[in-house]
Amino acid sequence: MDPTHEHPPEEPCTPGCPLFAEGAIHFFAVQRRHRELLEACRAAAAIEWVVVAPGVPGVSLPEFLREEELVRLNLVAGRDTPEVLLDEWGIRCNLTFRGTRADCALPWGSVLAGRLRPPERKRPRFGVIEGGKRDPAPARTPEPPEGGKDTGED
Repeated sequence: MDPTHEHPPEEPCTPGCPLFAEGAIHFFAVQRRHRELLEACRAAAAIEWVVVAPGVPGVSLPEFLREEELVRLNLVAGRDTPEVLLDEWGIRCNLTFRGTRADCALPWGSVLAGRLRPPERKRPRFGVIEGGKRDPAPARTPEPPEGGKDTGED
């Protein structure tokens, strides 16, 4: 069974949603909820990749990509680009195409899909389990057999 968003369509897609990584960007892009798209990208540990429409006004990509209908861009900061800048306008980064670095600008309206790396969940090393069973009663010492002392022989 495929996972589904665990929230109504008008609610935000948060890192706790099973589809946050694969579906948050598309979820907000289709609904043109750019402020929430920005928040989801900021909440993620990384933006793995995005799919953009180069023909949208404001997109800045190398010339050879402008005629493409859609372009997938890998955006992991420290691996694909030195940094990813996010603001209310969109995404700005510096990527390598055909061995040449290029400054890229992607307004939110051009971002159609992508993958976010969910933030790491911090788990306590030790914790109390609420509602757990109480410690069992202390073990009782066996009573000696009737009629005398316990000799340890059967």
